[in-house]
This record gives sequence, C-alpha cells and structure tokens, in this order.
Amino acid sequence: RIQILFEVMNFFDKLELSWSQGYNGNSLAFIDRKTAITTCGCMMKIIDTTTGKEQTFKSSIHPFGVFTVNPTSSLIAYASKKLKPNIDIISYPDLEHVRTLEGGCLMEYVNLAFYPTNSLFLALSGIPDFLVTLWNHETGDKLGAISISSFPGNRVSFNPLNWRQFCITGDQSFQMGNIELIDGKYSLDVNSIELPKPDVNLGETEKNTDLLNKKSLPAPILASESVRVASTLSPFYIKYKDKLKRVAPVSHTWTQNDCLYIGCSQGHLLHFNTKSSQLTVLTNPKIPRPENLRTTLLVSGGSSLEEEDEDEKFKPVSAQLSLGCGDLETIAFSHDGLYTCGSTQKLKLLTLDLPKPDVIDCWETKNTVSTLAWSTVYDKILLGSPDGVIYSFFPSNKNADLNILHNGKFGGFVGADFISPSNTHIISARGNGVIQIWESETSEQLSNIQLNSVITAIASSPSSRCVFIGTEDGYIYVISVSKPEDPCIVFEEKLHTGPVLQIVFEPSGRLVLTGSNDGNVVISDTRASENFRCLATLDIAGEVNSMSAFHQLKVEKESCYIFVGSVDNGRSYVTRCRIPVDLAGQPKEAYDNDCFHLSSHYIQRMRFNLGYTCSGIACTSKNSLVTVDALRKQIVFLELSDDGEVKETERINGHMLKGGSVKVSSNRKWVASYSGDGQVIYRTDQTRGEGLSVPCHSHFKGGITSVVFSNDGQQLITTGKDGVLAFWKWNYDELSDEEKANVLGAVDSHRGRYASLLGLRKEQDAILKNMTAIIPDPVCNSLTWLQTVQMDVQEIKDRSYDGDIADLKKKIEDLRATVLGMIETNGKVDDIEKLKRHEFTLDLDERQRLLERGQDEIDRIKESVELENLAMLFLKELIKKECWDNMEVKGKALCLFTGELEVSNFPIKIQTEEETKEIERVLAIHAFEQIEAHDINYVEGQTRKETDTESSTEEKASAPLFGSHALRFCADSQQNDQFQLHSNKRKRDQIILVRHTIRNLKIAFNKEFDDVYFAKKQEIGRVNDRLDRIRQILKDLKSSEECLVPMFRDIERPECFLVVEDHEIMVDKYLTPEEEAARAEAERLEAERRRLAEADNARERALIDMMHGKLEIRPEDELQKDLIKPDFMLQKPEEQWNEEEMKLAKEFEKKEKHLLEEREKYRKALEAELKKLQTANAEGMANFDENLQKLFRQRIEYQKTVNQEELKIVRLARLIYKSGYLEHEDEKLRTTLEKLKAYKVSAQDEIAEIKKIIDRIRDEHDIMLLDDKAMEKQFRKDFSDLDPFTLDVLAKLYKRRPKLTKQKSLHADLQPRKVNPFTYKQEDADKIYLDALTELDSEVHKPEILDSDVWERFIVARREKVDNELQIKQHGQQLHDISNYLQKKTDEDESLKCNIEDTFQKLNDLRDNRLNFVMNLEVQLLLKQGQVEVDAGIFATDYDHALLLHRSVIEDLNSHIVTLGEAKVAAMIDCKDYYKNIHLLEWEHEQMQMQGEDLKTRTREVQTLRVTKELQMFLFEENTQQRMQKEVQTLEKTIKLNESMFQRKIKDKKRCLERLNRMISEKESDCKELDSNLKELAVSLVERQQIQDASGGADMVLASEQRMKDIVARRKLVELAKNQSQEVAVLRAEVERLRMKTFPALVQNIP
Repeated sequence: RIQILFEVMNFFDKLELSWSQGYNGNSLAFIDRKTAITTCGCMMKIIDTTTGKEQTFKSSIHPFGVFTVNPTSSLIAYASKKLKPNIDIISYPDLEHVRTLEGGCLMEYVNLAFYPTNSLFLALSGIPDFLVTLWNHETGDKLGAISISSFPGNRVSFNPLNWRQFCITGDQSFQMGNIELIDGKYSLDVNSIELPKPDVNLGETEKNTDLLNKKSLPAPILASESVRVASTLSPFYIKYKDKLKRVAPVSHTWTQNDCLYIGCSQGHLLHFNTKSSQLTVLTNPKIPRPENLRTTLLVSGGSSLEEEDEDEKFKPVSAQLSLGCGDLETIAFSHDGLYTCGSTQKLKLLTLDLPKPDVIDCWETKNTVSTLAWSTVYDKILLGSPDGVIYSFFPSNKNADLNILHNGKFGGFVGADFISPSNTHIISARGNGVIQIWESETSEQLSNIQLNSVITAIASSPSSRCVFIGTEDGYIYVISVSKPEDPCIVFEEKLHTGPVLQIVFEPSGRLVLTGSNDGNVVISDTRASENFRCLATLDIAGEVNSMSAFHQLKVEKESCYIFVGSVDNGRSYVTRCRIPVDLAGQPKEAYDNDCFHLSSHYIQRMRFNLGYTCSGIACTSKNSLVTVDALRKQIVFLELSDDGEVKETERINGHMLKGGSVKVSSNRKWVASYSGDGQVIYRTDQTRGEGLSVPCHSHFKGGITSVVFSNDGQQLITTGKDGVLAFWKWNYDELSDEEKANVLGAVDSHRGRYASLLGLRKEQDAILKNMTAIIPDPVCNSLTWLQTVQMDVQEIKDRSYDGDIADLKKKIEDLRATVLGMIETNGKVDDIEKLKRHEFTLDLDERQRLLERGQDEIDRIKESVELENLAMLFLKELIKKECWDNMEVKGKALCLFTGELEVSNFPIKIQTEEETKEIERVLAIHAFEQIEAHDINYVEGQTRKETDTESSTEEKASAPLFGSHALRFCADSQQNDQFQLHSNKRKRDQIILVRHTIRNLKIAFNKEFDDVYFAKKQEIGRVNDRLDRIRQILKDLKSSEECLVPMFRDIERPECFLVVEDHEIMVDKYLTPEEEAARAEAERLEAERRRLAEADNARERALIDMMHGKLEIRPEDELQKDLIKPDFMLQKPEEQWNEEEMKLAKEFEKKEKHLLEEREKYRKALEAELKKLQTANAEGMANFDENLQKLFRQRIEYQKTVNQEELKIVRLARLIYKSGYLEHEDEKLRTTLEKLKAYKVSAQDEIAEIKKIIDRIRDEHDIMLLDDKAMEKQFRKDFSDLDPFTLDVLAKLYKRRPKLTKQKSLHADLQPRKVNPFTYKQEDADKIYLDALTELDSEVHKPEILDSDVWERFIVARREKVDNELQIKQHGQQLHDISNYLQKKTDEDESLKCNIEDTFQKLNDLRDNRLNFVMNLEVQLLLKQGQVEVDAGIFATDYDHALLLHRSVIEDLNSHIVTLGEAKVAAMIDCKDYYKNIHLLEWEHEQMQMQGEDLKTRTREVQTLRVTKELQMFLFEENTQQRMQKEVQTLEKTIKLNESMFQRKIKDKKRCLERLNRMISEKESDCKELDSNLKELAVSLVERQQIQDASGGADMVLASEQRMKDIVARRKLVELAKNQSQEVAVLRAEVERLRMKTFPALVQNIP
C-alpha cells in the first residue's frame, strides 16, 4: 500500500494502487498446493492455479524486486527496488507484515532463499558489494555474511536436506557454501568450483586441488555480524583471473542425494556430487554428433515436433543428442527425473541415469520459458514465459497438454486510456500491435485485438465509444468499443508519411489532431456519422513531440485553442492556433488553398520560441502552458502573450532523469509530470512548487511512457517500459464530511462539462453499433490523405484549364522558337553588340529562384569546404609545429647529380628548458665523480707507476667497454662506467647522458652534412655559369642538344613543402566579386601599358635602322653573316662577264673562301671550348657524387653508433622496468605474507577459543556423566525400603529402554510417489523415544508385586534418568560436532602454515633474484668477430650463460696452448720417427722373406725343368745371332703373307656385305608384305576367336588351363633334374680329388 500524507493537497488523503497488469516471465513460486505468487510492478499477485483468480498485495512505495516463499512456514519475503533496500517478510494468507531485515546490501538484492524447516534465510546482493548474508528470519538477526566479489553470482539456494550447504551460480561462476554452527554462532565458508571449457569431453572433470585459488576466506565464528571480504589477497589466492572462456551456468537444482544439476546457456548439463566434490559433464552440444542419427523428438500424446504419424509414440533419445543451446535455461528436479526448458520452446524430461541421461518425454510450449515452478506436493508445474504466458501442466497425466493459465501478451506499453464516458473500462496498446480492454474494477481482461503494425499512439474519443490508434507507418485505425467484449476496427486511413507520434482530442470531442515528423498536423472529425473524415491540415516544421488542446465551453463554444510542441534543428517551438469547432462548415477564406491547409490569419496562428529543449507541453488556459525542460530536468510554467512573447512565470525542479512530459486533468487544476526515472509528480495549479512524488514503474527498464487522468479526475493510468499497466485512484474515506463535500463538489463541476456531450455521444454510439467491421488491408498504401487530396485538386485544375493549357502550350512553343531564333541571331553579331545570356530569360522570378537555390547550395558547399579546410589547416599546424617549428635542425637530404642515392641529415628537436637543466645537472654530477676518481687514481699512482704502454692499452680497450663507437666521433662524450650502474638513479642519469651523446653525434654529422650541402650549392652555381656559356655555344653551333641543368630536389629543400605554388593547384582559384573586379582593373592597366609600348618609338626605330637593333657588334655575329654576291653574278651568266666583273668575282670567291675558313676555325674553337666546359661540369658533379658517397658511408657509421646508443637506452629502460617490477612483486609478497600471518594469528586465536569451548563442554559432559552415575546409586537409596528381590526387579526395569528399529525407514518406504521429494517428515528422535518410553510406563508393564504408589515413584525416577541420558547424548553430539569443526580448522591452519612457508620461500627467492639482478649487471660491449666465442642463434644470440673474460687471460691461455701444442708436435715427430724405423725394419724383414721364397721357387723350377730339343739347341748352338736373323726373316715373310691374306679377306668381306645389304632390302620388302598380311590375319583371328568363344570357349579355357599345369609340372621336373645332375658332378669332382690325394709324390732333394 502506498501510505503518503498529502500535506500540500490537503483535500486528498492518499493515492492507492488498485491493480496492475503485465507479466514478463519473472519468477513464479508456490506458497501452497494450489496458490502461486509472482510480481508485477508495485504489486504482488497471488494466483489460484485452479480457478485463475488473482489476489494482490501492494508494495509500500517502490516496485517489487526479487522474492521467495517458504511453504512450510507460509511466509513470503521480498526486496524492493531502491537504494539500500530492506527485506520484508509477510505471512500468508493474511498478508500481514511479520519482520523487516535491514542492512544487507547497498543497491540491490539479486536472489533470496528460505530454508524450509528452520529459521535460516539467505540473501544474495549484487553490485557493488556482492554479499551472501545469513539471517534468522524469526528474530531478524544477521548471523553472518561473506563477500563473493571475486566470483559474483545471481542465484542462491539451500540444500533442501541439509541446512549447512548452499549453492551459488553466476554467469561465469559456481560456488558451494557451508554453514557452521559453533556454540550458538554461525560461520560462512564459500568455495569456488572451476567450471569446464565449452569444448570439454563428457565424463568426470579433474578436481581443482588448489584450495586457495577457489576458497573465500570465511568470517570469524566469534563475531556474529561480521562481514569478511572474500579473496582480498587476490594476487596470491586468486592468482591471475582465468582468461579462458568457461561454460555459463544459468540454472541449478538439488537432488535427494545431496547432488546438483547445473544447466548452462550453451546446452551443457553438469552434475556435481557434494560428497566427493566431483564435477561431471553429462551433455555437451559442442561435441560433433553423427549425422545419420535420428534426433527428432515426439511430443507426449503422439504429436511430433516435426511431421510424424500421430500413432507413433515417444522414443527415448540420448540427452547428448537432444539437448542444445537454450534447452537448460530453467531446470527442476522431481521423482520422475529432471525437467528442462528454455528458449527452444520444448519442455523435456530427462532420466537421472549417470553418466548418460536420456530424454524420455517432451512437450511443446510454443513460447520461450524463463521460469519453472513445482507445486508444494509436486503434482503441478507452472511455466512462465517472457511473452506474458503462464502455463500449467500436470506431469502425472502423460497425455495431457500444457494449459494456458494466464496470457498477458507481453510487450512494451505505448499507452492506455479510459473508454468514455464512464471509467469502467480501460483500453491499452502495446508496441507489438496488441490492443487489450480491461475492466477497471476487477482488472479482468475482457478482450484483445491484434494489429499487424507497430503501434505508436493511442487515445480514446470523449464523444463516442471509439478509440483512435496510430501506427509506425502513418495509419490511423478507429476501433469501436461499443461492446468491450468484442471490439472491432471500423475505419483506417493513412494520414502521415512518418509514424503517428501524437493523438489529441479537442475537449468538446468533435475534433482529433494527429502529429508526426513529416511536417503536418492533420485535423479530423471524430464523429462516426461523418465517417471520421479529415478536415484540415497544419504545417509544422520539425518533429511534433507533444500536443494539447483547450476549450472553454462557457465562454467560447464555437472555437478551441490547440498547442503543438515541435523540435526543429535542435530548437523547441510551440505553435498556438484558434480552431473553429465546426471546422467542416467554415468558408473558403479559412483555407489557403483547396488542399484544406488552414490560413494562418484565420486561425490566429502564432509561433513561440521557447529557448530550451522542450520534451512535453500541456495547457491550463489559452495563454498558460506547463512545459518540461528536458536538459535541465525542470518543470517550466509559461504565459503566452498575443504579441508573440513568452514569459516564464515559474521554474521548479522536476525529475532525476532527462526528458519526460506533463499531463493536466480535465479541470485544468492538477498537473502530473513523468519521466524515465519511473516517478510521477502531482501538483496543483495553486501550489506549483510543492508536489507529491509517486514511484510507479522501474527506472531500470526505462521508466514511464504515459499518464492518463480519468474523465472525473478520480483515477489515472500509468504505463511503463517495464511492460506494466497500473491503475491508480484517489481515496477520500478518511476526509471529514465538509472536506469530502468540497472535493466531490469540484469533481461534480468537472463532470458537468461533459453533460453537453450526452446527446452527441448517444447519436454517435448508435451509429458505431451499426458500423461494419473491416479487415485492415495488408498492402500498405503509399499515399497519405493529404497527398491524395493534392492529386485530386491538381487533376480538377488540369481538367478545368484543358483548352487554356493547349493554347498556352502552343503560344509557349511559338515564343520558344522566337527566343531561340533571337539567341541564334545574337550569336552571329559582334561582341560589342551581343546580349548576355540571362537577358533572354522571360521568367525572371524562376530565374531568381534558381539563382537563390544555386547560391544556397554554393553557400552550403562553401561552408562544408571551409570546415574541411579548417580541419586540414589545424592538422597542418599540428604537424608543422611538431615536425618543423619544434626542430632545431630541420630534416633534409642530399642527392647525387647522377643516381638515386640520398643522404639525409639527423633532425634535432629543440631542447626544452627543463631538459637543458636536467642535462646540466647530470653533467655536473658526472664531472664531480670524474674529479673524485682522478684524485683517487692520483693518490694510488704515487705508490705504483703505470707505463705508457698500459695506459695506451686501456685507452684502446675503452671503446669496446664504452659500448659504441661514440668516442671515435665525439671524443668528449661523457658517460658513466657501465660496470657501476647498480642503482636505478644512476641508470636514469646514464640515459640522460646517452641522449646527450646521441645529440652530440647528430650535431657532429650535421656539420659534415652542411659542408657537403654548401659544396653542392657552390657546384650548382659553377655548373650553371658554365651552362650559360654552353647554351651560347650550342646556339652558335646551331645544335639542338639539350643541357642537363642540375638543381636541388624538393627533398633537398624541405621548406618548399610548406609553400604551395600556383602551378600545384589543379583547379581555378575562386575569386570574390571584389577580387574579380581588382583583377579586371589590373588586366586593363597592363593592356594599356602594352598598347602604349607598342606605339611609335623613335629611339627603338632609329636603333633598328642604323645599327640593326644592336648597340655592340660581336665578331661571332659578323662570321654568321653571309657575303652578298654582286648583282652581275646574279643577273648575268659567267660567259657574259667582262674583265672587271671577272676580277670582282675572283675577289668575292677569295673573300667567301676566307669566310668559310674563319667559320671553320671558329666552329672548332667552339667545339673545343664546349668539350672543355662539359668535361668540367662532369668532373665537378662526379667529384661531388664521390664526396656524397663518402658522406653516405659516414652516415651509416653515425647511424650505427646512434643505434648502439639507443640500444643502451632501451636496455637501461628495460632494466629499470624490471627492477621496479621486482620491487613491486616484493611489496606484493610482503603484503600477502603479512596478511597471511595476521589471518593465521586470528585463526590460531579462533582455534584456541574453540579448544576452550571444547574443554568447557567436555568438563560439563564429565559432570553430567558423574551425575548420571550418582543417579543410579541414588535410585537404590530411594527404594531401600523394598525387599532385595523387588529392588532387583526394579533395577532391571530401571535400566530397560524402548527399542526403535525400523520405524523411520518403514515410514520413508510408505511415502507416496508424487509428494515433494525433499519433504520427509523430520520426526524428532528424542520425542519418538519418549513416546515409546511412555508406553513402558503403562500399567501393562508393571510387575504384580509392586504397588501403584511404588510404580509411580519408579516411573518418575526412570523418567528423570532418561531425561538425563538424553541430555548427555545431546551434549556428546555437540562435543562431537565441535571436535569435527576443530579438526577442520586445524587442517585449514596447517594449510595456511604451508602457504605462509611457500610465500616466505617465494619472497626469499625473489630477494635473491633482486640481489643477483643488482650485482649481475648487463653491459653492452663492442667486440670483434673473433672475440665472441658464443654460438650464434637463429634470430638472436643468447648470452645468459656467457662469461666476459679479460683479453690478457685469453692471450695467456693461447700462449700456453701454443707451448703445449709445440711440445705435443715434437713428441708426435719423435713417435713418428720411432714408428718409422720399426716399420722400416719390418719392411726389410718382409723383403728378405719374400726374396727367400722367390729363390726357393726358382730352385724348384730349375729342378723340375724339362730339357727339350729347342733348349738343347739353344744350349749347344754357338752362333746364336745367325739363328736370330733367320728367325727374323722368317717372321717378316710371315707378316707379308698375313698382310696379303688380310687384304684378300677384306675384299671378301666387302662382297659379303654387299650381298647382305641386298638381302636386307629384299627382306624389308617381304616384311612389308607380311605386315599387310598380318593385319588381315589378325582380323580373321579375332573373328575366329569370337566364333570359337561363341561355340566352345569354356572347353578351350579348361584345356588351356590343363596344358598350363602340365607345362608348369614339366618345368619343375626339368629344374629338379638339372639340380640333381649338378650335385652328381660336384660329387664326382670331389671323389676324383680324394682319389688323387692317395697317389704317391716323389720330391727330389737338392743340396
């Protein structure tokens, strides 16, 4: 309820929200078996799901936020949407406020949860605190809280079977929480579970053993209202945030066995076992599915989601194949399985079979489902859709379909209005085209109608029961609501080219105004008798954003005032017009033309400039307006004067957000303003500064879209972008009779204004009832009413002037021909007589209009070009300032005369004053350090003398240690020693010194560059001087050879880039008329000067006549002149010459010959001079090119040195950054270690406190055990009056206890199937035990020997003993729980101790690294190729493990290696000589052995030699020489004989060869014949083979196969025979060899 004291409007008591409509798919929850709860704006709806009836509960002020229910306790908890919201708890069904929970969050709650069987309550907050708060909702105490800012969530729920567990899920998080109760104090602990990636495989995932990476620090159990921020040590506990994309949980539900099912947005279904902390992936749509598998689901009842047979029943499908993206947006657990639904519009039932569930049933919802709720007994499901539909479903009926419990057709409300004349019905319109009619008293939806267009405006007619609807495409629809249960469309017309933005009725109800952004306001008749025809139009510049109308019936009955607010070019205007009510009967003077455009003078039209951005207007009188200043968020009251002035009477603060609008009641006394902040502010016309602010809609969704007062002002309607329609009304019940009479009197006077419309309303309603409903044409008409009227008027005009038009066309054609003839004649006359082209124009007005239009376009283009030029100029100035003005040395280049080589200088920026001071400071420090070092070296030099050689060596070695070649170019370069840069300060100073060195290097090179540049400038001057003479020589030689003119290029003169020459502009320069006149005057003066110069000049004429135009005669010119032949040589032939003429001819020939000789001499002299000049030019340019190439090589050296120095800067900057990074890491680890130590101290204190509690409870437990034993002893004392036998019997009965074996399990087994799976009757075991003990106390178990009074005494004693035992048992259980908690805390303490040790070790390692980093410096060295012994890498050489050694160490090592090498070589030579002698002796020994063997062989040959006859002749013949001669002669004869035989054989072979050639030719001819025959035989063979195959091919195949087998067998046998014969031959040879071994051998011994 909204309980607002209205102090300003003291005649009102309060404003009540009667009802609201607009379900948007938000949460649903059952409070009992048949009652469900949901929220709608500022109202909570309690829906009876059996009858559909609704009960409402109104919020205090603000709209409802999240809510939850506890069916066990019949409680409802909700949080409002406001800053620092509270949680209110109400009871059901009386809806009385029970308790308020305060101080849980700063901005919003995102979820709430009751535990069903105790008083615990969880609240999850959102931005900015992200807290999980535990409450006791019965007492309102906050039990504890924990922050989850590292893993924000948006859903929280208790484990229904274990209050110690709860679950939190978010878009990228899944967390499990535990609640611990120790000695009456609660502690919260939250652990984050790592979610898998979207492409994870099915099955169990790996457990995350890094506890600190996922564990939030719990709040201390000793502080009941403390709030701990989880993961404050994020650098250590959270490490670095996981950048990998994870699955996004959107829903979760608990099961009976303490497990969780988690649904994800992309279709992943996860299962989490809280006992084993194991996460299992059940489905993953990202895994490819086989294409050949059938995945079509059949809906329950036989209908298919696709086209299937109706008799085909549902077949289970694997969930992995069925579930996809959007299927798991909401899930719920039941006995039957897991129900899932979402944006796929299918409700699916899954089995709980792990790890491969199946979809066993499916139902089609036809709408996206965003929430799913079970009834308390799990017999009914409610499904809520964002489309405004609530379905009810009974799972027990397998063939049942989903029933629609509520269909609100959700969509953003455009507006709403009361249906005249009564306020009993309300009509509303949504942007999606849905029009609904509601009953104002019961909020029942009577009917609805659907338009196939986007609705933009709605208004109800005050004169009839019809409603005007405006659409986005410019149409106006009139809907008859004579029967609210059956509305119909009776009229449609397109009035605007743009969307209909405003619809306003004139108060008398006869006219309706529609506005758009097309520049027109259309005025139409609201009467059905006139068929709602359009009457007139107004032209309004810009977009119409608001309209209002005023009609004072008692003063001016025949006219009304309309106000139109518009925005044109960013400025707001209000147009006021006085419109006749009977507009159809006005004379023609009321219109400007036949298109019904109202005359401004007739309607007294005035336009007012407001001077601020106005978003809404409302009139309270004909001269008073209420407006909204959209930007300043103020309400402005205006007074309009008849002379066009606007006066602000008052300006007051409005809403908190920009924009908005205003509405006034029909009596013009109440003003309501609304905006995007969701507030409606009510004011009266008398008390404008004070108002009543009522929050009606949520500003999170965009606030309010419309506010409408009822006809009598007692009710109003608000609609918002949150999709809620709210009905409000004033309540006067608590006013006194006098105040009520005053208020109702004002209302009655207001109602009297509408009494005059009674007759008109009855007439129009009767006509509306008889009108025929129409169906809107789906084909959009492209022409509006105004365009149609304009076309009709134009057509009528054209028909009325057909004859005149024809005559005019003919006259125009004649006139056109005449003018064209005149233009043609004008083109042929002299220029002085020509007329200008525009003088032939007949329509001067049209010409002037075109000129003005062209001038406007020119001005527009000129302005655009000027802006572009201004932007380019600004950019140019920035570039010039940065790259030119701020440069001390401008960048330029030098180019070769002949070639493409360019050498650029080093651009140098101007040093700022701060940079200069910094350099001077560092140089001064460096100078002091050098003086100090020199003094130290001087003192040390007194004790030891250094030779010049050593000093020179150090100087030479200083260049490599310097790290660059800077000393070669700048000997005075000052830098610190690279081996002394230990601190960051020295490194920063070194960077400044290096930059100073780089600047000096650039300056040094630029000096050399300037010298070469000046040399080129001089060379170009000398070359140009020579070129002048060369051009003169070429002119004298009459040569067309072109001269190469050297000049500076643009890159060599960069200043030319800043100057734009005229020839660089490719378009004509635009001149203003003044500049054009000045240029014409200058041209006129120049022409006059030339005319005067070309007049008779006596001096110039005398010079031409006397000296041929030259003041000086050159010899060269005389040589160019030809001799003039005498006249006789031209007039007479040579035969007619006389002697004198002959003599003159010879003299002329002699002169001509001499002239030619002189010319030749002069030509040769010119050619020699030309060659000399050209050679000089070429040599000069070549010399310069050579110098420039040297400069280029020097530039490379300088650039290399600069790069080396810049590399120093980069390395130093990297080292400084690394040092800072190490220092930052050290600070982080130290902070982490301190926090861990602090937390360990608190944990140890907590453990110590728990140990004290355990000791105290253990002592109490021991005392209770002693008391229990004492009670047993006291029992015998109390019954000592009995005999021993009876006492023994009583002692046995005293120790007897009832036995409870299987009651609970039997009870669980007998539970029905369709009850809440989480609702087991939690019976108290102690109570059951005591009930069973009561049965033992009955008289049935009393021994007969006992009296009744003794039995009563015994029962009391035994009951005391049992009560004491139960207390001991409870105390023991408490002790056990605390001991377990102590063990858990001890384990956490041990884990924390390990973490502290790890952190301390990391800190020590980091400090070692820092020390190593400080001492192990990184230096830049210049070494030659032979001085680097590290293997080069592929891209960069790694020097991490390299050593830097002094050169002397390497030289000493090399000398030692050389000495050892020479010794080794000498030893190797000795070894070689020794081995050489050995090998020589071995060779001689082997030679002697071979010689001995040779001698033995010769001896044996001599012994076995046979003395033949030839040998005897040789031995006994004395004349051997003679015999030799005979043999030679014989051999010669033999050779001759052989030669003759050879010749003869050659002849024979040649004859044979000839014969063979003849045979070859014959054979070739025979082969050709055989080839031809072969082709014919092949053809016949093929034919015969085909015939053979046709006749008996199979037999031949068998025969061929048999022959093949025989051939193969024969081949094998032949090979076997060959092998055997070979073996026999081998055996025979072996036998022969063995037989020969047995023969005796006679050897002759030779002495």
